[in-house]
Amino acid sequence: VWMGWERKRGKLEELNAALRGATGRFDTVVGDVAFLPGVKYVIVLDSDTQLPRDAARQLAGTLAHPLNRPWFDEALGRVTTGYAILQPRVAITMASSGRSRFARLFTGEPGIDPYTRAVSDVYQDLFDEGSFVGKGIYDVDTFQRALAGRLPENRVLSHDLLEGGYARAGLVSDVILFEDHPAAYAADVSRRYRWMRGDWQIATWLRRRVPSGGGRRVKNPISLLSQWKLLDNLRRSLVPPALLALLVIGWTTTGAALAATLTVLGVLVAPGLLAAATELVRRPPEMPIGRHAREVTRTLGRHLAREAFTLATLPYDAFLSVTAIARTFGRTLVTRRKLLEWRTAADAQRGAREGVAGAYGAMWIAPALAVAAGTGLALEQPGALLLAGPVLALWALAPAVAGWLSR
Repeated sequence: VWMGWERKRGKLEELNAALRGATGRFDTVVGDVAFLPGVKYVIVLDSDTQLPRDAARQLAGTLAHPLNRPWFDEALGRVTTGYAILQPRVAITMASSGRSRFARLFTGEPGIDPYTRAVSDVYQDLFDEGSFVGKGIYDVDTFQRALAGRLPENRVLSHDLLEGGYARAGLVSDVILFEDHPAAYAADVSRRYRWMRGDWQIATWLRRRVPSGGGRRVKNPISLLSQWKLLDNLRRSLVPPALLALLVIGWTTTGAALAATLTVLGVLVAPGLLAAATELVRRPPEMPIGRHAREVTRTLGRHLAREAFTLATLPYDAFLSVTAIARTFGRTLVTRRKLLEWRTAADAQRGAREGVAGAYGAMWIAPALAVAAGTGLALEQPGALLLAGPVLALWALAPAVAGWLSR
């Protein structure tokens, strides 16, 4: 359906213009609008986002602090000190974390009091700048000054990162919002697929000149740090295809099967092992050693289960990444259509294929690749089957596992 000019980004821009006196932006206006020009901040939430008590006051107070007030640099075309946007922490609701085995596996420990644990973010800690994910508070005047008419029409799907780059976002780790986690693997995949499309559509902001409003091209105003964040998102979307290619090439190359398999397993498992080792030596003084060890073991077990599932769905994740990238290039360079194609999380959840049969229909690439790779190795590299066999079995069973977890 047509849901308004530029979808969510357009809604914000139209709202900001109306708050600053523009007329004719909305067909229906109800109530007294005389107070609108005095509105200084806007809090943006998704439909499934919960705003806890006092969070709004804390966000407004933090943004109003003199040390956080934004300074817009006319020459650079962006906010250089202070913040026009503040991004709070986003945690998972306890209700959504229990809707399925998949949600329980991937949500960790929902509802934890943010004051009982230290929260670190490398960008905020090292560079005094966070990443905007579309849920937070912004200063209307500075936001408009930095972004009004600056982005091209019908091009930007993932606008959050660019808005944070133009208007400068800060992370407020002691203010927390809650949102639902997808209950089904298919719904989670749909969300990640849209994110990848959006990231690759704005890859042109890695260049020296970028598109702007009115069809013009201007000097790229966002900082090198913001460009690095975008590049990091693109890198993340290439990880599944790279890992899959490493496995297949290693298995089919004489003498390389063990090294390739261990490398991929290390990439998946090492972060959890390092985190568990760190937690093990950071025992709170009031917690008994036995209980602390059980907690660390339980967390490590959940991590290993998640990475086993990630390994099982690797072919499907790689297929989705390649499809998203190819479709983005086709639409941006050739057809120039459906660049703002977007599906809500609720709609993706409703459209998720249920049961094992539906999962096999959607994830056919995983068992198909398992059969093809197994057949090829049996004919050409039978010695590699000893290492590849368990992984191929995981690929063949991946749809069944995904369907079972998503119930």
